[in-house]
Amino acid sequence: MRPLVYQAGVVRVLFYATLAVWVVRELVLQVRTPGGGRDPSYYAMLAGPTAGIGLAFALASVHDRLPGPRWAPAAVGLALMWVGFVLRAWAIRALGRFFTVTVGVEEGHAVVDSGPYRHIRHPSYTGMLLFFVGLGLALDSWLSLAAATVFPLAGLVIRIVYEERLLLRELGEPYATYTKRTSRLLPKIW
Repeated sequence: MRPLVYQAGVVRVLFYATLAVWVVRELVLQVRTPGGGRDPSYYAMLAGPTAGIGLAFALASVHDRLPGPRWAPAAVGLALMWVGFVLRAWAIRALGRFFTVTVGVEEGHAVVDSGPYRHIRHPSYTGMLLFFVGLGLALDSWLSLAAATVFPLAGLVIRIVYEERLLLRELGEPYATYTKRTSRLLPKIW
């Protein structure tokens, strides 16, 4: 049986509209950032989600449906996709002019520890991960869920390691202090 997001009219429209909003927003962020200075972690951030989404869609036709009522994966998945989208948008807004898709420190750059940054250091990445987990759930397949989670998470971990080294080097003690009281992606977990 195919996932509900492939079949039902309204659910399918909501799913693909949500995906389209995400893609457009991410493209805007790419265009907003000047072209130079792409580091290896940038490419991991592109490759992980691209591979994860591609595999998630390809694996959605495998008959390994998630348990529970047929509507639940689509409903919970779409909700997580929107929670992830909103969290990422909030994190980007909280950083303001300091947010870019490349890793770097600009003049006047300071540690931001308000809004979503109060408890986690990388809320925009947490938002991305929630979005991808939601996508995998909406595709109603254990394999899709795994692909949509594992590959983007791998890209995010590479980016986080690179980014934190740079921020520690450039921002020094204020960032080191901030890292001691916050988690990377999930509060009190990692």
